[in-house]
Amino acid sequence: MPSIKLAQLLGRLSPSMCAGVMDWIGYGGKDYNVLIENDLTWGAVCPLAAMKEYVDFRRRGFDIKAVRYEDLVARPMEICQRLMEACGLPDSLAHDVITGMQVDSQQKTAISRAALGQFQDPEVTRDIMKSLNMLADKFGLPPVSEECLLEGTLS
Repeated sequence: MPSIKLAQLLGRLSPSMCAGVMDWIGYGGKDYNVLIENDLTWGAVCPLAAMKEYVDFRRRGFDIKAVRYEDLVARPMEICQRLMEACGLPDSLAHDVITGMQVDSQQKTAISRAALGQFQDPEVTRDIMKSLNMLADKFGLPPVSEECLLEGTLS
């Protein structure tokens, strides 16, 4: 966590500094060569980089699957059963997965549910949305202002 915070802070000064820290901690810095204009930029870079890698893996022929957070929250049993099926595991394990999801795996950390619950949703101005949409385009993804369902998503 301290290294990721360092990448965020240095990324406000220089995209290459952000990329350098992320590369140093093993995340492959090329996707993080981004000027961190605001906290929402940093919050978008990480999932956009993961989505880009997912799409790249699928293009290279890997039959991997994605799960949308919104679907997992709305229909946990159904999505977990489909995930177990996709992994070749018995769908009876879905119940155990749901039980595990109810525990805060980050308790007593800066990103625990309790800690994150203290933050208010940030204001998303027109300029911030434009910046985030340009960032999504840089990653070859649809604008963040549009719903996105990537190929191979279990939903």
